[in-house]
Amino acid sequence: MMKFVRKFKDLEIQGKKAHEYDGFSRKYRLKDLKEYANLATSHVANGGSVLEIATGPGYFCTELAKLGNFKITGLDISNDLIKIARTHAEQAGVKVDFLQGNASSIQFPDMSFDFIFCSWAIKNFMEPQKVLNEMYRVLKPRGTALIIDLNHDAASQEWNRYSSSLGLKGMTALFMKLAFRIQRSGAYSKSKFVELIKNTPFQKHDIQDVGINLYVYLFK
Repeated sequence: MMKFVRKFKDLEIQGKKAHEYDGFSRKYRLKDLKEYANLATSHVANGGSVLEIATGPGYFCTELAKLGNFKITGLDISNDLIKIARTHAEQAGVKVDFLQGNASSIQFPDMSFDFIFCSWAIKNFMEPQKVLNEMYRVLKPRGTALIIDLNHDAASQEWNRYSSSLGLKGMTALFMKLAFRIQRSGAYSKSKFVELIKNTPFQKHDIQDVGINLYVYLFK
């Protein structure tokens, strides 16, 4: 289903679903997003510029803003999620610029960012090739982009371990397992990422298997 829909448009979340996704992210993904924010600090110096593509409710950006003096921008196609993200940053007392925009045509000049991050979203884009090319364009020389997304080849056992770490039980666990299978069906494998990267200006990359995810590092 995901593969069919993204042939025609980028997948986006609006209205009531945006608030439901915010609740899901806060309950089930906040721990991961905090870890990603900590990971980001090892790739960008204090005072550096960071772009998150498909920021959603903005938790990664907000958590990163707590960790140092970074110039942070969160980009998402959904106006409703951008509004939610701005509210979270305001409540946390941190400064983040959240902007509505399309990842395949990023509204920033060349070489604008030291670090680019994208989590659980690359599989939602109609034109992932364009997104990767745009990442390269707006990334500064010697900058790093990190894509974290579900691994199409992730084993069910890996999901079971991840589910246990979240404390999922009963119907919630069953529902989440079904959602995982749907999302995984539209996700990319390591070999598919290699194929995508070959058709971009990125000359160096590193792809790591981490649980249910792939960590795709792209170096300019």
